[in-house]
Amino acid sequence: MLAKIVKKWYNFIRNKKRGAYMEKYGEVDSLDFAIYLNKKAKDKGISTNLTKIHKWLYVCYGLYLVINRAQLLNERPQAWQYGPAFPKVHNKQKKNGDSLDRLRMTASEADMKKYDDIIEATLKHFGGWTASELVAWTHELDGAWDRKFNNYQKYKPLEDLDILADFEKFVTIQR
Repeated sequence: MLAKIVKKWYNFIRNKKRGAYMEKYGEVDSLDFAIYLNKKAKDKGISTNLTKIHKWLYVCYGLYLVINRAQLLNERPQAWQYGPAFPKVHNKQKKNGDSLDRLRMTASEADMKKYDDIIEATLKHFGGWTASELVAWTHELDGAWDRKFNNYQKYKPLEDLDILADFEKFVTIQR
């Protein structure tokens, strides 16, 4: 199911936008992306919380990595107890009552619009999932999180190659 979604969006991006997603390594601020993702979810009537935002960020990160072979965010996800998490985003959410609603992006909304397709694909597939379902999905046996967390490397960044391998299982791209 996810493979069909990503394949559709990959082809749209490549054919219609001519590589508009190609960014420099980790150019997008993780907090800006999270705030924008939160806004897009709320605009669609999808409930958000601390856990869902982190898991959706992880999905966007993984899909972008598969599609572009480049890191989307300026921060890599870390292996936390409940799955991949982004510390900068987590700290701001906690200071704001577990919400991103009142925070402002440093990037303009116009600059962030180029990520609408990958966010749309993520929310279309995972938007209806509960936080618990998302946590279970990221805890896949021998996945990127499992390899890091269960090898006594808690709170360490996940390896992009491990994330890439996880997402390539679900995504088929015709190059």
